[in-house]
Amino acid sequence: MSIPGLGQIPPQQPATPTTRTITLRPFWEWRFEVPRSSASQAGATVRLTSGTAERDGTELALNHTYTFPRNTKSKLLTYTGATLEVSGECVDRVAQYNTPEDSPQLPVLNLHFALQELRGAAAANNNNNNHNHIINHSTGGNNDKHGDGGGSKPPGPRVMICGEKDSGKTTMARTLAALATRVGGQPLVASVDPREGMLALPGTVSAAVFGTIMDVEDPAAGFGVSGTPSSGPSAVPVKLPMVYYFGRERVDEDVRLWKQLVGKLGSSVKAKLEADEVVREAGLVLDTPAASVAKGDLEVLEHLVKEFDVNIVVVLGSPGIHGELQRRLESQKTVYGESITLISLEKSDGVAGRDKDSMKFTFDAAIKEYFFGDAKRTLSPFTQSVSFDDVTIFKSPDDPYNDQAILERADISAEMSHWTLAVMNASPSDPPEAIQQAAVIGFVAIADVDEDRRRLKILSPVSGRLGNRPMVWGRWPEPYINLLG
Repeated sequence: MSIPGLGQIPPQQPATPTTRTITLRPFWEWRFEVPRSSASQAGATVRLTSGTAERDGTELALNHTYTFPRNTKSKLLTYTGATLEVSGECVDRVAQYNTPEDSPQLPVLNLHFALQELRGAAAANNNNNNHNHIINHSTGGNNDKHGDGGGSKPPGPRVMICGEKDSGKTTMARTLAALATRVGGQPLVASVDPREGMLALPGTVSAAVFGTIMDVEDPAAGFGVSGTPSSGPSAVPVKLPMVYYFGRERVDEDVRLWKQLVGKLGSSVKAKLEADEVVREAGLVLDTPAASVAKGDLEVLEHLVKEFDVNIVVVLGSPGIHGELQRRLESQKTVYGESITLISLEKSDGVAGRDKDSMKFTFDAAIKEYFFGDAKRTLSPFTQSVSFDDVTIFKSPDDPYNDQAILERADISAEMSHWTLAVMNASPSDPPEAIQQAAVIGFVAIADVDEDRRRLKILSPVSGRLGNRPMVWGRWPEPYINLLG
């Protein structure tokens, strides 16, 4: 049977994504941004067809197709020259340099090599300590003047990265960690910037050992939630972070709590450095919140130097911060008797700024990925309906600078809908101070609050009773209204 007019409609050809070839010479960079409004959920795809290239220190495999989702802002760098095949929607350009000395990556490489020398020295010290310990144990002697079995010898370099907003701090931290991993190291990486949420949701401070490669396709280039354990498969070996919940966006919103949590995290970091010889040799890379001399943020940085026994401070693109820190730290020494070295590096001209809308998209995407996965890995969160009486929820105080400000029991109401809560490694009967400073074991999302029936609809990554763990309702990130949309 013929249908009038049907034959007049020309057949539609399927849309074919345009593929481009990008040729890079040594030390050139391909810088790209995938728009948030990209028509494709997949964003842009890239395949390395010849040469070598890396993203923030992690190498790309030859002839493997990588997919970068919407809102990704990053770069691919080559030391040897490379050819890339690019398809999909992205705004990009090639940063060309006449000589390697002109590349903003060269100072980063030089810093990495200097850190490797310090790691080698730490390894030699550890070997000498072990040798002395064996001799002492065999002879009954004691050549350890400090009496701590070798703990007086300093670990590898403890490097703190600081700078103003959008100076490239997190990229620098990620690159140094990845480069150390590539040569067999297992550095500890810590992030005390609650806006970043390394290996966790935003609003946290965290630390983890990086002993394996990072996920190149992760929007956070290996610092996102895709690098943590989940109920689904992972493209790269997962990391196991120690996480504490701050629940606010900026440090100055509750400096006292932030310092308490940083103190807990610093103690965990130092304990790990003492307990694990391989980690001890590799040292620490510390990412910090944005700082400004005008806003009086230097006291926060000085506090971090003490809490983490930092012996190297790298300042990106801020002579003011460098000069002020030099004045404050020039007479200070670490607990190992080391002087504190300050290094000033220029900010890379490739650092991409992040406006409010971009950051909101990033925060929401992290929450969505935590519960539902991403394009490579689909997760199915467990949904449960629980009575108000079967859960214990605390909330952050309205006035954190009140002398009595601690966590307080929350009255469950519809206001909680669409918020993400932290599940604490504590008991509901513990004091509020202990709950507030406990480690995080996971997060849940409040999908719905039925005040009439006094029931909550809760999303969690895994099944299990929630009543035996207290949950904390912070002030940030803000509710994700479209999490289930």
